[in-house]
Amino acid sequence: MSKLFKLKRPGLFGQMVLLVLTVLILCILLIIISFSSIIDQMIERTTGQQALTVAELVAENNSIIDAFDAEHPAQLIQPIAEKLRERTGADYIVIANEDGIRYSHPYPDQIGKETETSNKAPLSGDSVIFIGNGVLGEAVKAKTPIYDEAGTIIGVSSVGFLTNEVESRIFVYQLRVAAFGGLALLIGIPGAFYIARRVKRLIFNLEPEEISHAFSEKQAILESIGDATLAISPAFQILSANKKARDILGEHAEGTLTEPHLKALIRTALQNPNRLIQEQSLICNSIYIVDISPILAEETAISGIVLTIRPFSEVEDLANELIEIRQHANHIRAQTHEYLNKLNTLNGLLLLGRYEEAKAFMKMEVQELQQTVTFLMSTIKDPLIVAVLLGKVNRAKEMKVSITFDENSQWLDFPDTIQSEHVVTVIGNLIDNALEASSEWKGKNAAVHLSFTDYGDELVMDIEDNGKGMTSEEEAYFFTEGATTKNHPQHGLGLTIMQHALSQLGGEWYRTNRLEGTCMTIAIPKNNPEHTTAEERENHD
Repeated sequence: MSKLFKLKRPGLFGQMVLLVLTVLILCILLIIISFSSIIDQMIERTTGQQALTVAELVAENNSIIDAFDAEHPAQLIQPIAEKLRERTGADYIVIANEDGIRYSHPYPDQIGKETETSNKAPLSGDSVIFIGNGVLGEAVKAKTPIYDEAGTIIGVSSVGFLTNEVESRIFVYQLRVAAFGGLALLIGIPGAFYIARRVKRLIFNLEPEEISHAFSEKQAILESIGDATLAISPAFQILSANKKARDILGEHAEGTLTEPHLKALIRTALQNPNRLIQEQSLICNSIYIVDISPILAEETAISGIVLTIRPFSEVEDLANELIEIRQHANHIRAQTHEYLNKLNTLNGLLLLGRYEEAKAFMKMEVQELQQTVTFLMSTIKDPLIVAVLLGKVNRAKEMKVSITFDENSQWLDFPDTIQSEHVVTVIGNLIDNALEASSEWKGKNAAVHLSFTDYGDELVMDIEDNGKGMTSEEEAYFFTEGATTKNHPQHGLGLTIMQHALSQLGGEWYRTNRLEGTCMTIAIPKNNPEHTTAEERENHD
């Protein structure tokens, strides 16, 4: 039964009208109360000042002063005081001597009696204003001393205005203020309805629950899209971004877009509003296909940009695995080619009956490989870095390039917070470039020398080659995205990827020209505050 009579909650329109009316009524009430209080104080202050002025005029009346010396002062003072009372509008004027005995009063029977309020202040020479009760009731009173010609206080002049008269005047002013408040309320009621109706039209007459539901649906649809999707304003403010976009861009997807490659593509789109753009771009160390579609507010005005970002091979994880598999395949191919040559050599020695030389050849090969593996395992803590260096050793043998290591090198103080995947990307690209540079310039005499140390606060590695070297202009060219000397679509991103990976590690690189070739130095801080451990990265993922 109680459910039948349960009040229905008002909609957004009703809530807004009630809110505006409540605020309006409260403001009007506060204004009326404040104005009434101010008027009350002003009238009381003005009435008190008026009473004091009349009292001072009475005290300075020569006829009243002279009457104090008469045999019967009251007979002379009473008529004068009553005339002054009628002329000034005061409710009473009382003249009393030093002992407080009245010489005048609106009620004649009170003449000759002592005043009910204290005359201490006026008899001391001070004038006072106060509210007090008397014979006629509560009144705003003023008392002042009466002086004779010699300057001696001979009596007291007391003037009063009854508070009921003051209150009636205050009430009249309060009614006027209330009338203005009522007028404001009459104007405010239709105004409240107009504002509420306008807001409802702007939000398509939807209730808050409906707006919330529609927003949740839109957000769910956006988040369910497999590709990264962003909406960007012409001022590069990010209007919306789904989870995939936030995962790819990271801090670049907060507030204002800061990713430089995407900003360059957006500028191109803003300059060509009628063109749909699809570009391959390097974003945060990975290659993506970026589709850009402008949002046209008018025929030529762009109000925003929609970006769809897809991994270069459609699935980013698959692309990374494919790269790793390709690297392993290259390493295996290099090893296979190298061992095939050695097996042919060994087979030839056996066919010729050179058994001792065959044994010596096998021993030398085993010792050489074992020494390299033992050296790297004993000087480098991270097995992933050991694996990539062994792969580069095999690639160097295939390219007929001599690769050597400084015997005093070590990377044993390798913090777990450093992401070895980024380190592999950096040193792998630099060693490949060194092998190719020395091979092209020196041929069979090509050589690459590696040295690395963990002394101090940084991990440092020097990669030296005896290639042609590099000028400052060539360095500026080769370290820009897409720059290459090879005619192949997959080339030209290695050094750019290396730079991005190194920046993720918080490291730096330096180039030093040698008499023959170039020395590339990388320095990676051990205690970069942005580093996280492998366990933290797994938990974050």
